[in-house]
Amino acid sequence: MRRPAGINAPKASWRWEHFMILLSFIGVWGIPNAHANERKFTYVYETSVLPPGAREIELWNTYRSDKGYFYRRLDQRVEYEFGVINNLMGSIYLNSSWYAQDSTGVKMNGADMTGQAISISSEWKYKLMDRVADLFGLALYGEATLGLHEDELEGKILFDKQFRSILLAFNGVVEQEWETEMDNGIAQTEEELSLEFDLGASYQATPSFSFGFEMRNHNVIKDGDIEHSAFFAGPVVSYAAENWWATFTVLPQIASLKGSTTGNLDLHEYEKVEARLLFSFHL
Repeated sequence: MRRPAGINAPKASWRWEHFMILLSFIGVWGIPNAHANERKFTYVYETSVLPPGAREIELWNTYRSDKGYFYRRLDQRVEYEFGVINNLMGSIYLNSSWYAQDSTGVKMNGADMTGQAISISSEWKYKLMDRVADLFGLALYGEATLGLHEDELEGKILFDKQFRSILLAFNGVVEQEWETEMDNGIAQTEEELSLEFDLGASYQATPSFSFGFEMRNHNVIKDGDIEHSAFFAGPVVSYAAENWWATFTVLPQIASLKGSTTGNLDLHEYEKVEARLLFSFHL
């Protein structure tokens, strides 16, 4: 089961979480004038990149809820993006996660289970084809994450196409994860491979406002077989001003395609619903 690795404590501290949320709102209202490189989706990545010398700050909040019992998780990210050369951009960011769940859900004999984790990441994206000038947009994406108890390598191939006011985007994603936990004083490392396919469509209703939907199929592979597979879909809205943009998605789990189920959902590996909010401003 994927969750923030490593730290279990009687009570999780939420001070950093409150600071991050406040920073998000400050980022929206107190930023300089510039034209940001806005995203129309929060889960699906597009092929567009920052020009050389351009810089942006992105603030992420991803909320996950309900596993058939009380479960809450908040993932947050502060990301610094920068254009390197034509068609190449990079970024570095700090990730943090908090979770809390009802003890009856994990049979902890009445003791609530909470935890938190922090990691750092770097991503790079190289655009090969442009979604307006060429037949379709094409880009390659790589990401590496290093944490105290969890490391990840992720690769994506990105496609998109702009049809006047309509944007279509598709991602193919492969991710390798190494999670280390202590068992009777001995470090145990568990590996997990996942494949993901993401699709998004967005309609630009006005120069500032867009709306659409995102779909996501996530698959966990162990020993060469698919152990968990679930399908998610939900609405996305995006607003872009001259100097900032914000995008919000609600992504409920629609169906379990393989794995343990509660009703028609896989609540062992995934949650019932996720919601993600992105704020970004140009430096």
